[in-house]
Amino acid sequence: MFFKYIFQHFRFQKGISPLIATILLIVVSVAIIGIILSWGKGFTNDSFSKTSSIEVYTESEIGFYLNLKNSINGRSTLEYKPPYGSPYTSITITGYSLLGNSNINPLEPPVTILSNQTANFDHGILDSSLDLVLYLDNDQMITKTDIFQNLKSPLSCPEGYIPVPGNHLYGTMNERGGFCVSKYQMKMDANGDGKGNLVVDYPDCNTGSLSYNTWSYENCDYSDSLVSTPEGSPITRITQTEAIAACAAVGGHLITNNEWMTIARNIEQVPSNWSSGVVGEGYLPRGNSSSSGAMDGFDALSGTTKRTLTLTNGEVIWDLAGNVWQWTSDTIQRKDMPDGFNNSDDSNFTAGWDYFDYSKGGGEDQYISSDDLGNTTLNYKDLFLLTSNSYNAADNGVGRIYTYSNFGDTSTSVYSFLRGGTWANGTSAGVLSLGLSFTPGRRYYDLGLRCVQ
Repeated sequence: MFFKYIFQHFRFQKGISPLIATILLIVVSVAIIGIILSWGKGFTNDSFSKTSSIEVYTESEIGFYLNLKNSINGRSTLEYKPPYGSPYTSITITGYSLLGNSNINPLEPPVTILSNQTANFDHGILDSSLDLVLYLDNDQMITKTDIFQNLKSPLSCPEGYIPVPGNHLYGTMNERGGFCVSKYQMKMDANGDGKGNLVVDYPDCNTGSLSYNTWSYENCDYSDSLVSTPEGSPITRITQTEAIAACAAVGGHLITNNEWMTIARNIEQVPSNWSSGVVGEGYLPRGNSSSSGAMDGFDALSGTTKRTLTLTNGEVIWDLAGNVWQWTSDTIQRKDMPDGFNNSDDSNFTAGWDYFDYSKGGGEDQYISSDDLGNTTLNYKDLFLLTSNSYNAADNGVGRIYTYSNFGDTSTSVYSFLRGGTWANGTSAGVLSLGLSFTPGRRYYDLGLRCVQ
């Protein structure tokens, strides 16, 4: 109506031709659009600065040309459509965060979208509705709010397993919508009744002390009888090599680090898992981590030692943190101890235990990729949660990274990924606890496993 009034005003003014009137109308329209853009820009910047306190970024006007096509299980498809003749022929996204959260997650590698083309952007966020902030390579940002996301997960799982929504960021999204993980740490069904057995009933199968309540796979190998049940003593004294074979024998595979991180980041996004009831505030329970031995799956404990965690689909998983360490199928080539990872000269080195707290070192530069790691590169997503790269083990319950190499065969540079921590690790246990100290053939009284179907 406003534009119609202007056009009619110019049209009926004496001495003004229709051509001039049209030109004037275009000039006025451009000015009005500029005002609208300024309004939007100012509002977005003001809102963002109040929530995240990031001053270095400014809202990019090219963000108006970036459109969301669809979003599913942590992957959004973006389309970049600048107007004809625009000097902005491409856009490069280098990182992202949730609106109101100042933690920037780097994109590895950055995503570049050419004019009038689309590209997939893997952010790994599993939420039906999300507000994103995208960071560009020119110190600018784009906010995209009220993004609707479709979420899928397996429709059914074998008994003792629960469905986990796949996550494109970790390559765990497939035609099933994800994977099925054992609800409990693996147990041994020695008598064939479908339930795990207590080692107290099979004293020859203990790991050196019945008080540990752990089953020695070395002493009593029922390789085709692994089960995921609340009953029974957790299996330990199993090597990574044996764990891979044991999970395969029951029709699955040993959990991978990508699958572990898919679960960890899923758990992170459920408010009820946090002590405060708010994602990223307070602590995540570190499970059975302050006792004299492992437990079966009946005593859930509480507070910092609560043994259960909830996924975004409402499923509950036991002992992802604490109880016994869990092998993953990953290995790392570690020929040297790179600076930033761990050595005696590093300020984050902890004498006697050789571990790192996630809060030390200022985040990603402390742990991410080094040529000294041989063929393996640890990226940001392999180590950190979505909402922070500086959680403290004692305060936030995420665990620590162990990198000592005084165990195992020192003649090899291959070390395996262990996750979760154990009953005696205290504040060092947690969903992000990572052990890079044991070789694939190492067995110990607190090294167990978890299978995926």
